Amino acid sequence: MPIVRLPGGPALHYQEWGRPDGAVVLLLHGLGSSSDSWRHVGNALGERFRIIAPDARGHGGSEWTHDYSFEAMHDDVAGLLHELGILAAIVVGHSMGALTAYEIAANRPDLIRLLVLDEMPPPDPADPPRPIPRHSNPDDKTDWRAVIAVRRWRNNPPSSWWDLAEKIPNKTLVIGATKSYLPQERIKEISRRIPHATFTSVEGSHAFHEVRPSTFLGVVEPFIAWFAK
Repeated sequence: MPIVRLPGGPALHYQEWGRPDGAVVLLLHGLGSSSDSWRHVGNALGERFRIIAPDARGHGGSEWTHDYSFEAMHDDVAGLLHELGILAAIVVGHSMGALTAYEIAANRPDLIRLLVLDEMPPPDPADPPRPIPRHSNPDDKTDWRAVIAVRRWRNNPPSSWWDLAEKIPNKTLVIGATKSYLPQERIKEISRRIPHATFTSVEGSHAFHEVRPSTFLGVVEPFIAWFAK
């Protein structure tokens, strides 16, 4: 179980698959999930890439903290890449992980070779509002404060987050799912605002990369194939 303690930040657990000489693909999971959600995708992509999947702060084996802002998660990813000696990676984010990747691309595009935003919630107020937990449970595997922070953000995101799209110079693949609870037209709007983005829709639910990894790979592998070994 590799762990990196970030200077001034939390200890992050991560998983790694694939060939050490391959281009790095960084996989960022969603709220309430962990790096385990990428195990099927990681093993498959590992045949031609080096795959790194961290547990976000407050998730999986990573340390629980008091700050669960996207700015903090942005800094965690940048710090992890620095500590592992990785100059830039193909960054793939799902849901909360896609929001983190989106902010990184707008502010540190040098860290990203290619960007994949998988079922990223658009920065509109959630409709209906996401429920806020009132207390923790003894068997929680995710810090309930992380759930509170992300859901509060979802219910009232900064309007400036739409403007971040125009700042992203990286070639980007935006993915939506036909059976998702997220508003697909607004996800398409994200792709229209990113200068070098394309949108694709797949048959599946919000977390289709877990239940139908072959579908996920079918759209992502061609997009990142140029960097494959």
